[in-house]
Amino acid sequence: MGAVLNAECERAHSWVSLGLDAELSEVEQALLRAHVGRCAACAGFALDVDALTRALRRAPLARPSAVGMPPRRRSAGTPLLQVGAVAAAVAIAAGLGSLAGSLHSRQSPAFTTAGTGAATSAAVPMQGPLKDAALIGVRRLQPTIPPLTSVPPE
Repeated sequence: MGAVLNAECERAHSWVSLGLDAELSEVEQALLRAHVGRCAACAGFALDVDALTRALRRAPLARPSAVGMPPRRRSAGTPLLQVGAVAAAVAIAAGLGSLAGSLHSRQSPAFTTAGTGAATSAAVPMQGPLKDAALIGVRRLQPTIPPLTSVPPE
């Protein structure tokens, strides 16, 4: 592996690459020239990368010998996994259907009043969310307000 570079040399290496693609600002170009002028390692890196880039850009494009996709490999466990997923989906659907059927077939229970727990029948027919809550046995929650205490005069 190569030597560990300090932050200034790492930045210079990045600027060398960006400079080859003409993506450096004038300030970055000046900073790169100053760094390369005093750092022999970065100057060598800049020359090597520049030579490699020029050689790659001059080389003719190579055409692939075979145009096509390689055959797709399938893992052996895929069909088993698919069968398991289908079985799980069927079991969940059957369970939800059974739950929905049992909730629908029940008659709506009477409401209980908050303070006494005594059962009373609703005077107004229940609709919407109240009916759904009553079907699954959810009781209506009443907020509990603490009793007011008198404040002694100062």
